[in-house]
Amino acid sequence: MKLSGESKLFIGILLATVAIIAGAVFFMSQPEKTLSRSDLLPSDTYTKGNKNASSYLVEFSDFQCPACGTFKPLVDGIITKYKDKLLFGYRHFPLYNTHPFAEKAALAAEAAGRQGKFWEMYEYLFENQQKFSDEVIMEGATVLKLDKEKFDKDINDPKLKDKINRDVAAGNSLGVNATPTFFLNGKKLNISSFDDLENSVKAEINK
Repeated sequence: MKLSGESKLFIGILLATVAIIAGAVFFMSQPEKTLSRSDLLPSDTYTKGNKNASSYLVEFSDFQCPACGTFKPLVDGIITKYKDKLLFGYRHFPLYNTHPFAEKAALAAEAAGRQGKFWEMYEYLFENQQKFSDEVIMEGATVLKLDKEKFDKDINDPKLKDKINRDVAAGNSLGVNATPTFFLNGKKLNISSFDDLENSVKAEINK
């Protein structure tokens, strides 16, 4: 049977579509890659919990992100509840285009970390998230009784900005496109509710 030009074109499109769908099905059916602990928890990552725990939860977060602020109490509760069985790591992923103070807040946390108060600044920043300004962020140093001169110097240290940029680059390479994004024991979590996060952690710990 001789096919017309239109028929050949239609069949060609149909075969191409089938090939694309088959490729997508194959790709989706592949097991999700498990990332190494060192990929997700570089040595300079600030952590909480048991450093020797076999289970670890990593959050890519933005101090100005409302969703991160909403998840924070849940994350705090999980860290407390499973403190002996879980290691939690915080990594920066400031959304530059939508949150103008996110990078400054991340730098403030890192600068406070040089004085042993990363987590205290973490608390301060999330508590004051809804009224962020340069002044509010910088005031954290006074509230936490940091060495103000050192803090002012450190927050402008390019090395701290480099660290934040490395976190962002790592997040981009791992498929992070929103905050918060969580990785549990090397696998990215798909979370649609608060319960999903705790249930995932509980299931891993109880394996």
